[in-house]
Amino acid sequence: MTLTHTNMPARGIAALRILALVCIGSLLAACATPRPAPPPVAAPAPDVVEITPLERAQSLLIEAEYTPDPEPSRQAIDAVLALAEPAQGLLLRAERLWSLLPGEGLENLADRYRGARLAMLADEPGLAYERLPPVDDDRDRSLYYDALALHAELLTGRNAWGEALRARVALDQGLFADPRRQSENQAAIWNLLAAQPPGQLQRLEQLTDDETLRGWSALFLGLREAGDDPDGFAQAVRDWDQAHPRHPAQALLPELRNATLRFIEPPRRIAVLLPLSGSLGDLGNAILEGIVVQFYRAHGATGSLLVFDTAGQPDLADAHYRNALQQGADRVIGPLARESVERVATLDSRVPTLVLNRSSAPLRPPFAALSLSPEDEAQAAAGEALRSGRDRALVLVPEGPFGERVAGAFRDAFELQDGRVTAEHRFQARSPDINAQIGSALGIDASEARIRRVGRQAGLALEADAQIRADIDVIFVAGPARDLRMVVPHLHYHRAGRLPMLATSHAYEGRPQPMLDSDLSGIRFPDAPWLYTELNPEPALRAELAGSEGEDTAAQRLPRFAALGVDAVRVAADLPRYQRAPQLPVHGVAGNWTLQPFTRTWIRDPAWVEFHAGLPRPARPDRVQEPEE
Repeated sequence: MTLTHTNMPARGIAALRILALVCIGSLLAACATPRPAPPPVAAPAPDVVEITPLERAQSLLIEAEYTPDPEPSRQAIDAVLALAEPAQGLLLRAERLWSLLPGEGLENLADRYRGARLAMLADEPGLAYERLPPVDDDRDRSLYYDALALHAELLTGRNAWGEALRARVALDQGLFADPRRQSENQAAIWNLLAAQPPGQLQRLEQLTDDETLRGWSALFLGLREAGDDPDGFAQAVRDWDQAHPRHPAQALLPELRNATLRFIEPPRRIAVLLPLSGSLGDLGNAILEGIVVQFYRAHGATGSLLVFDTAGQPDLADAHYRNALQQGADRVIGPLARESVERVATLDSRVPTLVLNRSSAPLRPPFAALSLSPEDEAQAAAGEALRSGRDRALVLVPEGPFGERVAGAFRDAFELQDGRVTAEHRFQARSPDINAQIGSALGIDASEARIRRVGRQAGLALEADAQIRADIDVIFVAGPARDLRMVVPHLHYHRAGRLPMLATSHAYEGRPQPMLDSDLSGIRFPDAPWLYTELNPEPALRAELAGSEGEDTAAQRLPRFAALGVDAVRVAADLPRYQRAPQLPVHGVAGNWTLQPFTRTWIRDPAWVEFHAGLPRPARPDRVQEPEE
């Protein structure tokens, strides 16, 4: 065997060495421990399904409708109440569940509160009030205060200002931990104080056993007296704080100070919408004359006046109002006719507007009403009677719309303040049996029947004077002067003159007529101070408005409406301030005015006048005496 040797080049040897190294590396790797498997990738979690409040309410309703137990029903009702705007169908289903709760939903405060809230969402505040009568204390304080807040809201909607005030004052002590709610509640307390009938706050301050309520009343009266004088405001607060230390109203004082004393820029352009032609032309021109004389005295150097004739037509009032806004009016006075007021008050406006008649629908900001309303005078008569200690009234008014309006206003105001209208009578002043009508209203017929009955029982022919009924201590007799001249003598004939007799300003025609009005002696009525030299706070202004001697102007023929025009400028100029600080009065020539924040009407505190020998004279405060026995 032959061996053959072959020589390899250096490059080949290097390649073989590299190949050997690679093989050795592979063998070593094969003998090593295997690598761990990579961790498994987590599978994506399934989507979380969120139930909306609406879906939750629907689910709970279905469950409750198939479950006799009341607890699911309560949960379903609460879920519906938690919705921002529950649909009508959901409300009906929740209402049905509520009616099936124990005691038909009235068994406990929590259920009554649920039922009242359902009724409110259904726009039935009367039903809500039935379900949530006066709120008793409850172990669940949060529930108690929530229910008390709703109860106060319901009372306010029913114009039960006194009860609503007491509820808000009781609620306030439970809101210390919630400054926002307490601030809102205290603002409501302040507005409710402003809504109280004349004289009611003085009675609250003097007679109430609730020290906190007494403090609220005292602060309101003190700041009303101080007005917008900074020094007077500061002194009133100091005096009040000394008498009522650590009172919760302290929290409201900074806001009241700012609202009362902050500078209000005077109006630059006032628009006036009045019927200067047509059937209401005389009224409109009398008001305009009062507006003009006061405007140029107070704002003539810096402001301007835009005057529009509405002719008493709602369409024109609407068009002129829009035109006034386009011309840059920053205040509006008018319109006057009720239909025009209701038309304009529906418009979208941010300009402070003082309408001159009441609206059948509630006014909303920026509208407010200033008027010489017969209803206001009837309410003032009710307050005057009660201030004199008289709380049992006979109401005598003429048949027709005027009589119904003033009778209703007197009755409502009188009974709201714990008076009682014992009897009412509608008369026909020109009826041939007017004496019998008045005698019957006074109870003379019943007295004569008693005399005859006693005579028959005793077998005697008794001679006795019939007496007026014993269950009245004041008479409210309203109507135009021409009617009262025919009615009042019969009151005197039946010896009812020993009782105080109150009327409205319609008893006086605005000019002295002692021969015609001699039979009206003793009648007391509210009126504008403007008409009486002894009472008028602005005699120079009236002299300026009277013009030259012998000149016949609307302001001279209708002086009360001229006075309304003067006061309208004063109120309109500072209307934004009064809306924030309703305790502030306006001392006017038609009377002193205060804003009722909830109705947005200005309430007039008039001067009181009394006929003496046929002439009107300022009434003496101590005139009313105890009735004869």
